[in-house]
Amino acid sequence: MSNPKYEPDQEALSDLEKARCRRNRRPSVQFIDKNIIRRHPSGLEKQQQSFQQRTRLPSIGSNDENESKEVENHKQYSTASDTDSDVEDGAGTDIREMKQTIGNTEKKIILYFKFIEMPGLMALRRRAESDKPLQGAKIVGCSHITAQTAVLIETLTRLGAQVRWCACNIFSTQNEVAAALAEASITIFAWKGESDDDFWWCIKKAIGADQGWQPNMILDDGGDLTHYCHKHFTTLFSTIKGIVEESVTGVHRLYQMCRTQTLTAPAMNVNDSVTKTKFDNLYLCRESIIDAIKRCTDIMFGGKQVVVCGYGEVGKGCCSALRGMGCFVYITEVDPICALQACMEGYKVVRLEEVIKQVDIVVTASGSKNTITRDSLDKLKNGAIVCNMGHSNTEIDVSFLRDSSTSDLQVERVRTNVDHVIWPNGKRIVLLAEGRIMNLCCSSVPSFVVSITAATQALALIELFNAPPNRYKCDVYLLPKKMDEYVASLHLPAFDAHLTELSDDQCKYLGINKAGPFKPNYYRY
Repeated sequence: MSNPKYEPDQEALSDLEKARCRRNRRPSVQFIDKNIIRRHPSGLEKQQQSFQQRTRLPSIGSNDENESKEVENHKQYSTASDTDSDVEDGAGTDIREMKQTIGNTEKKIILYFKFIEMPGLMALRRRAESDKPLQGAKIVGCSHITAQTAVLIETLTRLGAQVRWCACNIFSTQNEVAAALAEASITIFAWKGESDDDFWWCIKKAIGADQGWQPNMILDDGGDLTHYCHKHFTTLFSTIKGIVEESVTGVHRLYQMCRTQTLTAPAMNVNDSVTKTKFDNLYLCRESIIDAIKRCTDIMFGGKQVVVCGYGEVGKGCCSALRGMGCFVYITEVDPICALQACMEGYKVVRLEEVIKQVDIVVTASGSKNTITRDSLDKLKNGAIVCNMGHSNTEIDVSFLRDSSTSDLQVERVRTNVDHVIWPNGKRIVLLAEGRIMNLCCSSVPSFVVSITAATQALALIELFNAPPNRYKCDVYLLPKKMDEYVASLHLPAFDAHLTELSDDQCKYLGINKAGPFKPNYYRY
């Protein structure tokens, strides 16, 4: 059998088709690091890095004239160094053209989240938009700047609110989302990789007191915004109608302020609402922990020994995912009830010192301080991975990162959000996201679950803003059970779920209303 005739034109067409396929197969642009794309660094790269070290990157969406000039100067540096083209595969795509598509790409992603993966929040928007329940509200927000947050911010504005926003974490901001929000005339102060000084500067600018803006509502995640207002802008609380807090760290701070009688506005504890605790904390962490560790380390989980510090809802989600991947999972707990739950699920409950020398991965999810100390790090084996799934960066003692001159440890950045901590004897451990919340810094989170939390936050804001005087004192409140059930009902149609309706006789027997609430406040789901 003779070989087929060689046809140069046909082969050339085939090469062009392969190049086109490779181009179309590339991941979405917002996840591409331009330093990876660029094969040969530009001559201006060092000059750009020097500029970034000398000048604080101003907020995206700022209206200050001097800050705008700094933005333009930064743009000149950043675009001038992006002149290399990826022509190796025949695609001929210029990086500047790729960057121009980021805004449109992010808008498409936000649209997808709105209509496909955040159905509950969108349903709430449709039902309340005509009533404008937040008309007159001036909300200052501090949260993770992600595409899902963008949908929440857009929802609040559509319900009548004015908003100003900043980030609650220096690593979790998606710059493309911040840019898209700024383009939509949302005042936002955030960028990925802020310094600690930048972080507090952004909070100050978001409050807007120096520009005559007077917020009357606070939406916080972690308590930093509330803390900063209490410390530096105490007069603001004469007009603050309420605080909505979604994290365990921030809620702890609020209860501390209650005990010391320094809380000067009513606060809604969203973190301990059923829809936040049972869905966001559990299912969000279960789906995101594996992805975050994989993206950073490329490890195989099967057969690895993991210790999870804390078996609350976050810990339960993490353990479920890790065991499903074939890990041997140990639990450390201080609460005997949580410890018993772990035992009944088949996990081994231990003290940290019993397993610290043998585990491959350490995950903190306790919400506490110094769960992992320097002594614990010293005992870890070479190559162990240390990460945090709690909101605060206090769970792992990383003081050596802040002052390397007083530490005998060396820190080597090997990729974004991944550091090698090196001991004098050559031992290395892998620290993810500098001990900050790993899934939001290193990965992404399931939008559907965020929709549940975002809808809960929006309802809490509406409740506090429209509450008659004296309904809420300067105390911390849980979301009414009826609102929890309403948020859940908004998301059931996405599963084509159909609720059973009680008969009048059944309602009388159970002593409940046909429309709910169906459980007493003390019920534990």
